[in-house]
Amino acid sequence: MVDSNPTLKTPDMDPTPKLEAGVVTLQEPLLPVAKLTEAALCEWIATALVGQSIQYHEGYLMVDRFGSSSGRCALERHRLHAIARRMWIACELGLVHLFSKKIGSCHYKYLAVRSASTLTPAEIRKRLKRASPLPSNPLKATH
Repeated sequence: MVDSNPTLKTPDMDPTPKLEAGVVTLQEPLLPVAKLTEAALCEWIATALVGQSIQYHEGYLMVDRFGSSSGRCALERHRLHAIARRMWIACELGLVHLFSKKIGSCHYKYLAVRSASTLTPAEIRKRLKRASPLPSNPLKATH
């Protein structure tokens, strides 16, 4: 369950999404307490309830992932790229819906909302682990 993960902070509210006439009222997103890892992200995807959300990045993802002008070291840019790539995989597998909320100029909150799935948590973990697009490291990408 998400509450057992020490890297995530659960908002102080009922984690169950509210359903009214086919409309889902989303709860506040989970916020990482520490830098989010791919493993923690995959665990959240596998165990989150439908409608729960997580903020997986705040900033300007395109620049923060690839731009040396972002002020982030290569290792941090690689970590962000891996997180964004894993979220895209989860979206393609139909496990999450991805959103961005504009905060200001070149400043966004990147959110993933857990979608419905008939897969078990073990099956979700297996599919997320198995799916890995190339290149996994944008710093070594060649064209």
